Amino acid sequence: MRKRALVLIAWLATALLVAALPAAAHVTPNVELIKKGDFIQQSLPGATRFLEQRLTLGDTDLQAVRRATGWTPSDEEAKIYVGRDGEGRRAGTVVFLWVPSQHGPVSVAAAFGPAGRIVRATVTDAGSEPLAWIRPLLQADGMAAFNGLALDAAPDAAKVAPAVRGTMSRYYAGVIAQGVARAQALARVSMAAAK
Repeated sequence: MRKRALVLIAWLATALLVAALPAAAHVTPNVELIKKGDFIQQSLPGATRFLEQRLTLGDTDLQAVRRATGWTPSDEEAKIYVGRDGEGRRAGTVVFLWVPSQHGPVSVAAAFGPAGRIVRATVTDAGSEPLAWIRPLLQADGMAAFNGLALDAAPDAAKVAPAVRGTMSRYYAGVIAQGVARAQALARVSMAAAK
């Protein structure tokens, strides 16, 4: 009887501890740094029409993205937009995606020209806590490290605002570079499907 009572007390204590964990976690609200529509229009000035491309990847495309990034995209965490010029030609592709991090997800955007090179990349949204570490990277023009990068060229986190020190800022340079690599993988399959 005494043993059962101890087991019951231990079980109740564990249940109370588990119930209290969400209250101890802190979630910070996201801060929008640039509107997605503004990013698309500024990044693809030759485009007159913008269409969302459904993220319907076949097994071969999914495997290619997974091989390149170790990640499997979903409709909730990635969006692809195609810009077309007045004659209907592809003026470029923009990929928005969420990348998980220690302090919440970070939204990374990358715009690709018709030839597949990055014309612009940025962070569109971040939690208010990680923003303290991301903002110095953005203010030091760290995203310029991705400009001109080909679809098959690996992004280098060390080139993202290298003068910005601090363990967490360097960590977020890596998160951003990972996001750009994921965007490249999605742009590759998107552009290949259009041919």
